[in-house]
Amino acid sequence: MQKLANVTVFNKNQAYIPVENRTDNEKNYVYFKKSFNYKNLKVVGYYDSAMDLGRIGKYFFWGFIIENDITQIKTTLDFLEWKDMEDNLLYIANPMIRHINDDIKVWKNNTGTFVGVKTVPAPETTEKLLLIEKGTNMNLLICSIQGVVSAELLKQERPDIQQIKLNR
Repeated sequence: MQKLANVTVFNKNQAYIPVENRTDNEKNYVYFKKSFNYKNLKVVGYYDSAMDLGRIGKYFFWGFIIENDITQIKTTLDFLEWKDMEDNLLYIANPMIRHINDDIKVWKNNTGTFVGVKTVPAPETTEKLLLIEKGTNMNLLICSIQGVVSAELLKQERPDIQQIKLNR
């Protein structure tokens, strides 16, 4: 990966691809020096976004910018059970949920993510899931953690984010 993008290594064996500013839509992604293929998908960049939506929760998205259209992405990753959330613009897979009182390592299958609700977590919960999203200028294959995201949980799930620094 270091041949494709700037990679920051920490804790001796962990790494991430830095973006200029994960809270700014114009600066929360980087294109690779050279694309690479996964099966028939052309991976061209990395995306890393964070938002604090107040009572709705904190949202963290990270993953890859894919040149293919979202139908091709979904078809290539057909070993996952994709749920259409927004008329061929947003798909989710592997939705997991935890209540704020659960042990920090406990995640359960989230059967309560319904079409039409999009991806707003229930109160006092945290969700994580995989998304395919058609954006205005890029198609994304990204992970998400959203809802009540404590510093401890964020350190477990995204150890590259040392502190929660979001615009309020």
